[in-house]
Order: sequence, then structure tokens, then C-alpha cells
Amino acid sequence: MRDLRRRERLLAVVLAGTAGFVDAVGFLVVGGYFVSFMSGNSTRMAVDLVQGDLGGAGIAAVVLVSFFLGAVAGAVVTRLRPRDDRPAVLALVATLLLVALAVHRLTTATVVGAPLSMTVVAASMGAMNSVFHSRGEVSLGVTYMTGAVVKSAHRLVDALAGGSWAPYRQQVSLWAALALGGVAGAVLQVRLGVAALGVAAAVVTGALLVTVWVRGRENRGA
Repeated sequence: MRDLRRRERLLAVVLAGTAGFVDAVGFLVVGGYFVSFMSGNSTRMAVDLVQGDLGGAGIAAVVLVSFFLGAVAGAVVTRLRPRDDRPAVLALVATLLLVALAVHRLTTATVVGAPLSMTVVAASMGAMNSVFHSRGEVSLGVTYMTGAVVKSAHRLVDALAGGSWAPYRQQVSLWAALALGGVAGAVLQVRLGVAALGVAAAVVTGALLVTVWVRGRENRGA
């Protein structure tokens, strides 16, 4: 994250907050499964299998596959649109969130017990991780914070040893954004249900518009 420009760090924080928001909504809708945190789903799937809960294991597996396919879609977009990869990925994420809302309103269909709308949401979260990438590799994951927690610990030790506090604050800001986004998502899901995803779609759309405007201004100044 230290290699990102200031506005890119801000975008990362916004997207991390959005991921926390969406994950909380999905967690409540699906009933204890995550739509953006695949380590947790992998553990749930393993435990459910051992306990003989094939239905629960199936839900975890479906969400995992959906997230993976979304990540594949995000990678394909970055390869096909190298000049405007970030706006293209943001557009994909916003579109998938809106599709999930439409699916929720149109059908109650499930895939191995997982609401069809939530499988689309999981795909959107998988795609979101392609927003920040470099040379074909994801340079910053915005839907999972295990790495940020570990890095914040290392940056804290560096700062206490006389280094800069900025890297520590940057990592903690991602972690805090995800947590606060989760609080907001849980509150709005209780009040609005799946319709709360409209807020997330609006935020991602706003990020898309700002990104397009900034890139346009940079191109005109080049």
C-alpha cells in the first residue's frame, strides 16, 4: 500500500469499507457464510463436512466457486482493458451488485441452498480484488484483511523502533474501514434487507465516476 498514490490509498479504504459492508449483508442473508472472506468459508466447509452437514458444506462451496469465478472475470477484464483496467473492473463490480439486487427482487431461487443473489454478490467481491494489480498480480486485496492485520503489526514495530508511522496508519485504515463497513452493512441489512446492497452499488459507482474523471484529467494534462 505504500507504493500507492494518496488518492489510490483513499480508493482502497473506500473499497475495503464497501467489502465489509457487503460481507455483513451477505453473512446475515446466507446465515453465517461469507461473501468476501474465503478463508472463513473454507473452514466452514471443512467443519460442515466433518460434522456431516452436507447442505452447509454445499453453501460454502457454492460461495467459494462464485467468488473464484468473479476473480477470474476481474482478471479477464484487466487483460482485455489494460488502458482503463481500473474503471473497467469497478464497472464490473457495480454491475454485478446491481444484478444481485435485480435477482433478489425477481426470484427466490437457490444454488445448493445459497440464494442466487448472494452467489452473484460473492462474484462481485471476487472481481473487486482486481482493482489493484500490477504485472498480472493482485497488489492489494481489498476484501480480506488478514494480510493487513499482519502488516500493521510489523509496521507498528517499525514505527516504535524509530520508523515512520505512515505505513502503520495505512494498514490500520484498511482494517478499520472493513470493520466499520461491516457495522454499517449489518445495521442496514436489518432495516432494509438485501436492498442495502443498493448502497454498496452506489458507492462503487461513485468510485468509478471519480476514477474516470481523474484519469481523464491526467490524460488531458499529459
